[in-house]
Amino acid sequence: MAAGGGTVQSVVSGFALVAFYGLAFWRIARRNAGNRVIETGSLALVVAFSMGAAMKVPNIPDWVAPSLGILFLLLGLSMIFFLMRQCYDAIRQKIRDRHTARNSHGN
Repeated sequence: MAAGGGTVQSVVSGFALVAFYGLAFWRIARRNAGNRVIETGSLALVVAFSMGAAMKVPNIPDWVAPSLGILFLLLGLSMIFFLMRQCYDAIRQKIRDRHTARNSHGN
């Protein structure tokens, strides 16, 4: 019975973890206002501190630390993606502004 209960607990914990990841990324994706680089970076920082605290708890389940590590990795990659997108948009806007300024002086 104990082994079956542990399996059920692992499955429920896995589903809860997937739901948490999904909600976190859904929240980031649905928000158009605000800076996504700062948002994902702050979430990654919270996860990093949580991971450090979780490693000090003696009787924590084996799946907690690796799952926090995966979440930290995904948030870090998301932050890098949003940063690169922000840089690309800024460069495109600067080129567009330069092009508009040349055309307005030429008339």
